[in-house]
Amino acid sequence: MAATIEMICPHQSFRTLRGLALMLAALFLLPATSLSAQTIDELEAQDLRLAGIADNILLANARLCRTRMPVSGLILHSRDQYGDLVSEERFASGDYAIAQVLPGSAAAGAGLQRDDAILAINGTAVDSLEPQGATHLREVAFDILADAAMNGPLSLTIARGGERFEVALDAPSACRALVEVRLGEGARARTDGRIMQLTYVYMTLLSDDEVAIAVAHELAHIVLEHRRRKTEAGIDNGSIFRSFGRNQQINRAAEIEADRLSVHLLANAGYDPAIAEQFWRSEVGASSSALSIPSFVYPSREDRADLIAREVAMFLPLRRGPSWPGHLLQLRNRPFSDY
Repeated sequence: MAATIEMICPHQSFRTLRGLALMLAALFLLPATSLSAQTIDELEAQDLRLAGIADNILLANARLCRTRMPVSGLILHSRDQYGDLVSEERFASGDYAIAQVLPGSAAAGAGLQRDDAILAINGTAVDSLEPQGATHLREVAFDILADAAMNGPLSLTIARGGERFEVALDAPSACRALVEVRLGEGARARTDGRIMQLTYVYMTLLSDDEVAIAVAHELAHIVLEHRRRKTEAGIDNGSIFRSFGRNQQINRAAEIEADRLSVHLLANAGYDPAIAEQFWRSEVGASSSALSIPSFVYPSREDRADLIAREVAMFLPLRRGPSWPGHLLQLRNRPFSDY
């Protein structure tokens, strides 16, 4: 669960990237291709980079989240994600394995290594798990990892080089969210309420502070439970009509709420919240705004910068945390149907 990061790969009609693999973007299906060693190294570097940045923000804001999970520092993947796009050596010890370990994490401290296989989670055998539909073993096992560890130390049965051994991880609690790097067109950063995604290309364009801004904005959607609230209000986000009428009104309200909350999440994680305003006034912010999926959902970048500046001036005058943004958290209990 590296910063709640996992690998995602091609399967059936989807092609996803998580470290090594390809992804179905919002609107475009990418062809399966082989990845060179250099490309794999570059992708894994971005995975680790995103994990470190996201961990900090997820951990620092755990008390703001109504659903939480442990952060162990494991980047996980399963054989059924890849087809023929990965070496069998990566799964020599089992079908559910460690892709990478975040330095300084609980997993690193326990001595876990790349390509170690996870055979059991708190006594539940991984080979007894049955993915349904388009899901993979990775996703089913992840939910067990996230849920089981909240009741105490996480016990894993590990296979490495023909040997089996037990490891207990005492991982800290954080906001519950998966963080993914993906290839493809469409929104450069997005969330469905459970998974946060940044594209690989976008990651390469951003500084660490700018990645943190993107993560904080997407996490704000999760903290404010926008997906649940939109579903309950009957908002259509699955078609072009998301940008018109009542759908547009509610989607824009959600983006404004997320921008406002994001600066509090940044402050709690040790960032100067003013960096978000600076981002939207910068050339990188202009490029991000220009290349987003065209719609009437998002305010202009100038309006976003002004909104963020007002939020910081009013509620974060010292430009640092800790912050308890109760005026925004209370919106979780306000139905979008009341807007």
